[in-house]
Amino acid sequence: MATVKEIVRKRTTAYQIEYRLNTKRCYLSLGSKYDRSEAYEIAANVDRLALALEVGRPVDARTTRWLEGLPVDLQERLARAGLVEIEKIATLEEIVDAYWEAEYYEMKPSTQSSKRQSRRRLFEFFEESRPAASITKQDAARFVSYLKTQMSEATRAGIVRDVRRIFNWAKDAGLTRENPFDGIRRGSFQNKTREYYVSLDDYEKMLEASPTQMWRTVLALYRIGGLRYEEALRVEWRDVDFVGRRMLVHSPKTERYRGRESRVIPLFPELYMELEAQWDETPAGGSPYVISENRSTIRKHVDRIVFLAGLNRWERLIQNLRSSRAIEIARDFGELAESEWIGHSPQTARDHYLHLLDADFARAAGTARYENPGRFSSSGETTVKTTVTGPAN
Repeated sequence: MATVKEIVRKRTTAYQIEYRLNTKRCYLSLGSKYDRSEAYEIAANVDRLALALEVGRPVDARTTRWLEGLPVDLQERLARAGLVEIEKIATLEEIVDAYWEAEYYEMKPSTQSSKRQSRRRLFEFFEESRPAASITKQDAARFVSYLKTQMSEATRAGIVRDVRRIFNWAKDAGLTRENPFDGIRRGSFQNKTREYYVSLDDYEKMLEASPTQMWRTVLALYRIGGLRYEEALRVEWRDVDFVGRRMLVHSPKTERYRGRESRVIPLFPELYMELEAQWDETPAGGSPYVISENRSTIRKHVDRIVFLAGLNRWERLIQNLRSSRAIEIARDFGELAESEWIGHSPQTARDHYLHLLDADFARAAGTARYENPGRFSSSGETTVKTTVTGPAN
């Protein structure tokens, strides 16, 4: 049985506990921080801890609750005495860094950029040294409320998704027990206010403002082919089948999904025309890539072309060229073709790409002229545009 020894000093009284562990006499010094009654309570629990270790059984529930309520310094004293093991509590910075070490370098550059923003926002709100296990659902909810004041709903949803994924990874890795972001609503990724339809008339103006054939081809790949930014950079001449009027598109965004590493799209007449003109200008032994110049400054040059064409710049410069094409393909060929040729799920199309135009309302109401964009005949030639007019006023 543990005994308590009282050590009287000039100004304070200290306590020391003597106990036996596997027949060995041991001592636990408490110093002068604890009073007599606390020292005897500690001694009683030390007895139970020593007995559990000797017989190889878990400590009882009462002792477990007592341990959980102890101050850190006493937990550390018990651990140094060999009576308990202290579970290392990872800090928020440690679990984020561990996640990055395991996952970050496998991500695409564009994904890495969004993850860096999520990391920055997380540490704007939480101290990096804060124990990850101390973050509660209430803390998580306050973090989301903070994000609401800083950014759009779609951006906020992406950050909450990233942080939730970090905590899930840390939980699976044994770095934390719970994910405080489970059950916290992240919001919607949709942001209809940033959607913009680039009409075929505006596309023609951009073609006319393009300084070279290569930039006409760049615009055609995005606006007519509906390619993603990085997909256009990966197109090689060997991927273009002029005879079969098809093109193979390699997709870095979806390549991790089996069967979605690439897709085949039609060479729409407007795209065929620009690619053919570009091929005629390509010297023998030239670059294998269709886009062979200024590959790191595509957005800057497209932005310049928009300005030269006399158009107002829109948000998401490349993505709205692509989404404009998605709308036309869905209207003319159906959602299956849109999903296959644009390269995403029907749900993604509805959430982020497809939306009604003013012309759709006008056509439905029969009050304005409407031109059906981009419908092709089986021969590959553009058909005559259909004009619908409303009744005369």
